[in-house]
Amino acid sequence: MTKTLKKIKFIAAFVLVISILFCSVTKVSAAPDTIQLGDAPVTEKYIAGVSFHYKKTVEGIYLYCLDIHKNTARNTTARLVKNSPTINGGLIYILKNGYPYKSITGDTSKDYYITQTALWWYLDNTTGSRNLGDKFKGDGSDPHDLRKYVKQLVTEAEKHKSDKIGYEETKLELTNTTDMTLENNYYISKPIKAKKLKNAKSYKVTLKNAPEGTKIIKPNGKEVTYKEAFKITGKDAFRIKVPTTKMNKADFSIKVVAKTDGITQYMAYEYQPDDNSMQNVAVLETTKKGATSKLTLDIESSKVTITKIDSNTKKPIAGANLVLKDANGKIITNWTSTTNAHIIRNLTAGTYTIEETTAPTGYLLNENKTTFTISEVNKNVAINIENAPKKVVVNITKLDQETNTPLAGAILVVKNSQGIEVARFTTTEESYVLTDLEDGTYTVEEESAPEGYIKSDEKATFTIDNEHLSHQITFINAKEVFVPDTASVSSIIILILGIGLTGLGIGYIYKNGKKA
Repeated sequence: MTKTLKKIKFIAAFVLVISILFCSVTKVSAAPDTIQLGDAPVTEKYIAGVSFHYKKTVEGIYLYCLDIHKNTARNTTARLVKNSPTINGGLIYILKNGYPYKSITGDTSKDYYITQTALWWYLDNTTGSRNLGDKFKGDGSDPHDLRKYVKQLVTEAEKHKSDKIGYEETKLELTNTTDMTLENNYYISKPIKAKKLKNAKSYKVTLKNAPEGTKIIKPNGKEVTYKEAFKITGKDAFRIKVPTTKMNKADFSIKVVAKTDGITQYMAYEYQPDDNSMQNVAVLETTKKGATSKLTLDIESSKVTITKIDSNTKKPIAGANLVLKDANGKIITNWTSTTNAHIIRNLTAGTYTIEETTAPTGYLLNENKTTFTISEVNKNVAINIENAPKKVVVNITKLDQETNTPLAGAILVVKNSQGIEVARFTTTEESYVLTDLEDGTYTVEEESAPEGYIKSDEKATFTIDNEHLSHQITFINAKEVFVPDTASVSSIIILILGIGLTGLGIGYIYKNGKKA
């Protein structure tokens, strides 16, 4: 049983170590893998005769020693200690509240001395090391009265030992309100604020596409004219007012861009010199990364939806030219209809009329004026404007001149005013019907007559327009009359007379011969 418990304890300890290592690995640093250490001049003996060396990188970044008993690390390469067990919230507290990030006494040399000795004292208290002796911590000489600053740093650092370390993401997310409502000639947004704000106490707001005269309603209710980016603290709410008189676009939106400055975040890293006899050093790095959130405000303005439709099918039709006028007859806009609805936004309160100036091809002009009114309680208007299709019917008939009955077999050609052939057909006993002709003047001519009839040289003309949509065109053909050749007739008469005389002669001879 004892062995089993020992195994369980060992496994638990192993799992704990692995968990600690895993958690440490998740805090991957952005620090460089190596740094170059520079020279290290000696400090003054400010407390209890203790003196040591200043430590910097070759670029001049201050470093702090982690073990006073090792040789001074200088003029060498040091490599990053990944997942350092020495780095914790308390150590970071000392470095970010010490030199060079904060002034303690106003004297650079003394402030560095205080920061370095506080770090050793803190390590002695938390790790059991012996960097500083009792004289330093107790009643050793302190002519400049610096020990109190060292002890204060250590005391506060111990309170922060368990603080979470590593950089945290700065977050900002605005409320997702996008609508604006019309109130007293202003479009006003709903309250806008940060529903998520992390690692920042405030943010600045910039408006894009905001028209002149746009106002900001501050958290205290005060209105100011928007001119440049403004600051909002915490989760205070603000609103945006846009004057309707300054909006002249059909589609209108304002982009709200909020951005934090972020807060300075700190992380310490441990570096080990290539020479193991030299002391490891710690360095503090900072980051200040802000967050951005964007929001688009859609103006809830007046919206007039105009659709051109066929009066029979009720389907959209294209090609009509329309004009919108205000109550004074001033033209606001004009457009040509398509099969999609035409939308007009941001009309101010008032009465308007829509007039059709040109009808779509194949339709009659709608001469009626459509009137509508925009008000605060009537901002969304839908209008259908109908067009009746033209009923073009042209009947072409061939008739016999004598019987006045339909005559088949004639070939007729219809041409437009440019002489272009638009139809060619052979007549039957039924009328030939033409439809869907465009407005214009047309002619009908006979190209060949029916067999046994004389070709007509008549050219019938007719016009298609809104007042003349139907026509009855009649072509008459006369039968051919046979007239024999006169020379042939004379020859036939002489022949008949000759035969007759011959017959008389034969009869006379026969009769006289019988008497003899």
